Amino acid sequence: MRRTHQRSPIRARTLSRRQWCIFVISLRDLRVHDDVTSWEEAQSFVVPTIEFYNIADDCLSHDPQDLAIIEVSADSTIELSFGELNQRSARLANYLISTGFSVGDRVGVKLSQSIDMAIAVLGVLRAGGVVVPLSNILAESGLRHRLDDSEPRLLISAGTDAENELADSLNLSVLAADGGKDSLTSITASGSTEVPSVSPGRADEPALLLYTSGTTGKPKGVLQAHRFLLGHHALHLAFDRVRQVDVAYSPVDWTWAGGLMLGLLLPLAHGSSVMAHREAGFDPDRVFTLMSRHGVSIGLFPPTVLRMMRGADVLNAETVAKSRLRCLVTGAEAVEPELMEWAQEIGLIVNNAYGQTEANALIGHAACLGELDQRSMGRVYPGHQVAVVDEDLNPVETGQAGQIALRADDIASMLGYWRNPEATASKIVDGWLLTGDTAHQVPTGELYFHGRSDDIIKSGAYRLGPAEIEAAVRLATKVANCAVIGLPDEVRGETVTAVIQLADNGVGDAELESEIKRLVRTKVGAHAYPRNFRYVDRLPVTTTGKVDRSTLRKSFMRKEEGS
Repeated sequence: MRRTHQRSPIRARTLSRRQWCIFVISLRDLRVHDDVTSWEEAQSFVVPTIEFYNIADDCLSHDPQDLAIIEVSADSTIELSFGELNQRSARLANYLISTGFSVGDRVGVKLSQSIDMAIAVLGVLRAGGVVVPLSNILAESGLRHRLDDSEPRLLISAGTDAENELADSLNLSVLAADGGKDSLTSITASGSTEVPSVSPGRADEPALLLYTSGTTGKPKGVLQAHRFLLGHHALHLAFDRVRQVDVAYSPVDWTWAGGLMLGLLLPLAHGSSVMAHREAGFDPDRVFTLMSRHGVSIGLFPPTVLRMMRGADVLNAETVAKSRLRCLVTGAEAVEPELMEWAQEIGLIVNNAYGQTEANALIGHAACLGELDQRSMGRVYPGHQVAVVDEDLNPVETGQAGQIALRADDIASMLGYWRNPEATASKIVDGWLLTGDTAHQVPTGELYFHGRSDDIIKSGAYRLGPAEIEAAVRLATKVANCAVIGLPDEVRGETVTAVIQLADNGVGDAELESEIKRLVRTKVGAHAYPRNFRYVDRLPVTTTGKVDRSTLRKSFMRKEEGS
């Protein structure tokens, strides 16, 4: 199979002259021009009104001979071209339609990174359906909640006994990925590849039902339209200008918003190839060997993974120079400046990006537009309407802390929470989508993260964001990871408490605590150092890999109340 720089035209629907004026055919039509070299130039970019767009059409509009997916496992490597991906996803769409599938019907997709996963996602979208990605790490109760809440018409999965039993209890059909006459493999192996037109292809039609990580209450379904992928247009810059010859990889599961959008759909829409890694666990040496073998050049890597690769010395100046690896995007949690400085030292571009399931890729870095302060979140990406607002939803003064908000009509904004108008009404208020994250903006346009609104520590006269304190604590020699929370205090209201996961052979003692206090005083300020310390074997994380401060806070509060 080959990789080319030529773009193949997609067969567009019949549209009126008026509609053609506002018809966006692909994500590439929205990317900021390659000759833009500064943030000031890029900020003039305005997203046009978009009426028609389909994710699957965009991801398949490439030379059919070009390489789309490289699936690697412990004992095999399988390659799939864009032409084969087009044909097999079309056959799945035809199968769904033949069973009475209607526009807007949901389909649960519970598969690991694989060719099957890509076919399932694109096939459902081509049939006019809504994809409900479901992770294999979900416990039975978490999977049951998502299936019961989304009411899918079908579950595409490995077809294990446990999955079949759960599906039976919910009166839900299962399409196994492999293993029989009526499996995904057999259905997509042959048959017609002409998909009936079942949808007008409007950009705001539902496409994805993504569940939040659920740090408070049960996970909510976030309904995203086809235009959600277009909302990631500025990540073309964060990935150092995506190229058709790029090969993308992310260790993030494709069933989470970041992994699905940045690890699969965005690269395919740009005509790049995608490496899918089917092996369980994350071995830094093994992963980098595969990345080098298959020419991975860009990817989404969370900070935790970067720390693991740095600790194993897998990524260094020599290995990066010998590979095609050019640029990584990171996010999902605060990134300490030292990690970014390490990336620069080894010759690797790492751009931090901020977003959430409800509205992704809003703020971040893009080295190709100029370096920003690595302690910052970055600047608002071109084409997005973001503000820092107070409790009355008025933009705050420069330098003042407030909540990050996005105009609700922004191309990246969710349609709403699935069958939950109350939650939607509390999230989208007076035309603003409220992220729940606090920050302040400086005159140069950079934003500095304080924390989740519900993670802010109110200690005495201070409102302290945990992220900056955590970055300082991680510099301590015996600390593998940490979380900073506020616990009730009769005098201060809340006391800054550092919850420490020790490095191998580390000991939580007075010496370590003195080192941490000194680091926080130096890096953050004397008002912010932890006065209390707790030690855990492992920090709890959400299903998207973020440290779960809420669970920690509740756990320690229960322990103290019971003592």
